[in-house]
Amino acid sequence: MKKNGKWQAAVSTLMMTGLMIVGLMSHADEVEGFQSWLGIVRQEAIDLQIAPEAVDVTLRQAIYLPRVIELDRKQPEFVTSFSAYVNRRINPRVVAKGKQMIQDYQGVLYVVEELYQIPREVLVAFWGLETNFGGFMGDIPLASALATLSYEGRRAEFFKRELFNLMRVVERDQRYDSPVVGSWAGATGHMQFMPTTLLKYGVDADADGKIDIWSSYPDIFSSAANYLVQAGWQPGKPVSFQVSLPAGFDYSQAQWQHNKPVSEWVKVGVAGVPDSALNLPQSAILLPQGYDGPAYMVFPNFDVIMQWNRSVNYALAVGLLSQQLRQDTYTLLMPPEPPALSYQQMWSLQEALNARGFDCGTPDGFPGAKTQAAIRRYQASKGLPQDGYAGADIYSRLTAQAQSAQ
Repeated sequence: MKKNGKWQAAVSTLMMTGLMIVGLMSHADEVEGFQSWLGIVRQEAIDLQIAPEAVDVTLRQAIYLPRVIELDRKQPEFVTSFSAYVNRRINPRVVAKGKQMIQDYQGVLYVVEELYQIPREVLVAFWGLETNFGGFMGDIPLASALATLSYEGRRAEFFKRELFNLMRVVERDQRYDSPVVGSWAGATGHMQFMPTTLLKYGVDADADGKIDIWSSYPDIFSSAANYLVQAGWQPGKPVSFQVSLPAGFDYSQAQWQHNKPVSEWVKVGVAGVPDSALNLPQSAILLPQGYDGPAYMVFPNFDVIMQWNRSVNYALAVGLLSQQLRQDTYTLLMPPEPPALSYQQMWSLQEALNARGFDCGTPDGFPGAKTQAAIRRYQASKGLPQDGYAGADIYSRLTAQAQSAQ
């Protein structure tokens, strides 16, 4: 039977209405389940001896945010290349603003530097990378973000612990009238502390009875400095600097935490090491763009930054930005780099490595340590420089072989 346009339009309307009703029912059920779950969390918090008023204020602010779950589960379309990462975060404008901030807050930075022995340029580098010097600290209520992630996130127990510690922050600092806001992942303040970090490392430097990492600059900088000190910062020692590698360098040695005394690197021809670093007992070489890109020598203070954020790109960027803030002129010139592999390309690369017996674990689309080790084994089998870099060349080689084997 031939269906006319009006009949088809009516059917389409009914179908769309049905889908909307199902979607609304699903969301309503989700919200209802979330509210019931909050009741369970409330009792758990009371059992943990958290003040009932702090518990109730926190949970009263919490609403279910589907967007937070979407952000938590969303796979990035691209794995950011080192040069793209740095170029987006460090440029003459950012450096000029950072220098102005050092000037504007020189009094408090001087005091914090004297007390904690953390260079002001390092603190301001963290500040710039985390929130653009306080320009954007996030505007999502932390109670909602953490409760949502606790209810339905990938790391539910981790975020529930952060939710309980947010309640403890509210209790400790009597924050009953001003909801804590921050990022969708639960970080807050100028330096983007998680509640657990705030509880453990926060400092009431201005002695007003509260730890205020949102508007008290003595508290902001002292808390960040205290974190770094407690994480093992070595005063007077470098974070990293760029070096030159000799011809014939064994690139398999260039790995984070593959440490040697600086003198041993110098013996094999590594150049560009300042005299002040020649006797340091622990250092590693990193190649964030592969063997034909820049090489960096990193030190234990680099490892401290990795505790703050476990990203090599981030830790290198802190070192690079702090160096630029210390200099009179801007000198950072990043060499060009091919676009990073997409998430799907990285996944395919991992599948191809596994298929050829170079175990990199279950594919996940990210070039972690196990994937880098598998790439090095593949490179060794082909007589290639063993830099472990998941770049376009390795991808082309492996995917071309995969297609020819089919």
